[in-house]
Amino acid sequence: MAITGRPPSANPRNRNPKAYDWTTVEAAPFDGESPDLPPNGRKKWHPETVAWWDAVRQMPHCRLWTDTDWRFAIETAVLVDAFWCGEANRAAELRLRAAKLGLTHEDRLKLRIRYAAPDGDTDAPPAPDAAAVTRLDERRRRLSSGA
Repeated sequence: MAITGRPPSANPRNRNPKAYDWTTVEAAPFDGESPDLPPNGRKKWHPETVAWWDAVRQMPHCRLWTDTDWRFAIETAVLVDAFWCGEANRAAELRLRAAKLGLTHEDRLKLRIRYAAPDGDTDAPPAPDAAAVTRLDERRRRLSSGA
């Protein structure tokens, strides 16, 4: 799936101060304390909901979550379960909640969260190579000479 739009620039061209900077998280599955899915009334959780919850609770940036973030994720699990049980009208709300939870790479870019390998390398876009950039005076000279 293609990422739409540009990711936030590390070097913005305006004079406004950044509201917040990137949050770098080690790219290792979260294995700390996280809540289990609560009982779902008389029925069992859909297997896809259980798989979704297991994936969500291991995301590396879960280590940043507070109790309210975990509650929000559990409430989202209820919507995921309804979606997998045939209520397709839940899809729009799930898309919005997935963005808030940072479930996809694009969502994490918007939240300014990046994963870093244990050696410190991040998944941020690489800096442009200065040697690959044409100097402006050379370009002007080429354009003015008609070459």
